[in-house]
Amino acid sequence: MRVEWIHCLRGRRGVISAFPAEMLAEKGAPGVTFRLAETGIKIYPDFRARNVSVNGKTVLSSALLEPDVPAFLRMGKNLLVVCATNKPDSPWAKYYRFPLWTIFEADSFDAVATVRSPREIPEIVKRERLSPDECLVAPYGLTATIPLSCISDIF
Repeated sequence: MRVEWIHCLRGRRGVISAFPAEMLAEKGAPGVTFRLAETGIKIYPDFRARNVSVNGKTVLSSALLEPDVPAFLRMGKNLLVVCATNKPDSPWAKYYRFPLWTIFEADSFDAVATVRSPREIPEIVKRERLSPDECLVAPYGLTATIPLSCISDIF
């Protein structure tokens, strides 16, 4: 089992294959530890870490990454997409294209726009007269989405 990750705001990619493994938040701040579990990989936040969430939900004790299901991991101002997988050629991020993002209407899942940078998201939302609560966003080419309201302070 391994964890593949993509830093959504920088485009960096990586793989974690030895466990337990620690990942720091921005500027070396405390982050999370990844540990093997029976049905995937568990994420444990450091007790000193700030604003750790998975898919927009605050993680207090642990969160499970199910195999081949990408999830958004936020640690402070860092935003990653992480995926636990057994396959080195797992297709979960095959079509990912940095720095593009897509904005969706939450109710209909209709695409509102694809932007060249996540910094453009607030402008598009304002222009389309939407609120962050009405939008889902995703790095282009990924099947995972996250409510904009959970990460709007990052952009």
